Amino acid sequence: MTASRVEQIDTAETNPDMRFPMPLASLPESPELPPPGVMTLDAAVEMFFGDLRLAPRSKKTYRQGIGKFLRHLEAHEGIDPRVAPVTALQTDHVTSFAAILVPDDIRSPEEVSQMRTAQNNLAAVRKLCAYLSAYDLHPALPTERMRVRIAAMMPRFTPPPPDVKLPDLERIVEHVSSRPIEEKPHLELRRLKVQAMVLFMFRTGVRVSELCALRRRDVDLEGGTAGIYRAKGGKSRTVHFDNDTAKAMMTYWQRRGDQLRGSGAFSAFSGRDKVGQPGNGISPRTVEHIVAELCKELGVESDVTPHSFRHGLATELVRRRVRESTVQTILGHASPQTTRIYVHKSAIEVAEEYQDAFGAYRKPATQID
Repeated sequence: MTASRVEQIDTAETNPDMRFPMPLASLPESPELPPPGVMTLDAAVEMFFGDLRLAPRSKKTYRQGIGKFLRHLEAHEGIDPRVAPVTALQTDHVTSFAAILVPDDIRSPEEVSQMRTAQNNLAAVRKLCAYLSAYDLHPALPTERMRVRIAAMMPRFTPPPPDVKLPDLERIVEHVSSRPIEEKPHLELRRLKVQAMVLFMFRTGVRVSELCALRRRDVDLEGGTAGIYRAKGGKSRTVHFDNDTAKAMMTYWQRRGDQLRGSGAFSAFSGRDKVGQPGNGISPRTVEHIVAELCKELGVESDVTPHSFRHGLATELVRRRVRESTVQTILGHASPQTTRIYVHKSAIEVAEEYQDAFGAYRKPATQID
């Protein structure tokens, strides 16, 4: 990768709006509007997002990727999306955008992160181009040729397994399950909510957005299952949980003051902690804040997030020799390749077998005689 491209990427980390700075000299001094009846590129993009049926967070990711692409067109191709006709978009514009995003090689964590960002951005742009072609907004756009050319530019890349620290997750579960009873009702309700929520994440592997959207009627305490509806990719599935999770959920709901009947529409996990007032569902940001607080209390140094519990379940299922297809179904992975990341021997298994051969590892003392 050239020095100028590296500088562009480095700048984007601190100021995303400067990723594709717009040299004014490259733009026409007085851009002309497209002919009557021809849609501008900006208008076509807004139509695309109006028809796009994705979760809010996924749509936000698409917005970011396509926004970068539009800035690239303005800065490097002399195309102002506000006035240029949608038919001004060509395959070369997309491949030149890919050339800036895709790293030459992938040997460091930073390059892995850069590659993942490039994949997300290009997926958004390709979906936009497919939409423009399919809805006859730009029928001459060769989407298949675009796909082949972008694939040829991609270096070989297998995402590394997530860095899952199962002992840290187990410490958090043990901590929330053993905290003393609080005297004040709202604090006790919060304690029970956090316990039920952490156990549910750890045993079901739900995404944080799925957790926050869960209603009481979606949870079947009789069968130990929960229905996840219209999750990532618009797909639904059934997740399972154990006895400890079921007990924690029931205790939390009883302390919240839920009635036996008529509470099915209540959120499974409330955003507020007031007895008798379930309120709205908890937000993803609040869940992230709670997990961060727990890590701080326990002195957990690894980067644990709500999504870590999903990775933790996948890793634990693989360690217990659960079939790959079953793991894929439980986690709701669209592709078995995603699940296969976890199927390779986990770091814990490798360490156990290595220490069986050479003896158990013990951390050295602070001072060595």
